[in-house]
Amino acid sequence: MKTKHLFSVALIKSRLSLQLTQQQVASAVGVSQSAYNYWESGKHYPNATKIFQLTKVLKIPLEEVMAS
Repeated sequence: MKTKHLFSVALIKSRLSLQLTQQQVASAVGVSQSAYNYWESGKHYPNATKIFQLTKVLKIPLEEVMAS
């Protein structure tokens, strides 16, 4: 559970620093806004492909995400 929380915080911080909306990030990785919201809230965790896409869109080093 702690891992999901750290991952969620990383998503939120990165998205806000880039001044993107949840909808913009969701569209960029090919999911619905509600699916992306679940990731930020820690209710669900994306698959490996989506994690890789998120690192590109949100400019997060993959190592940082995997350490979360």
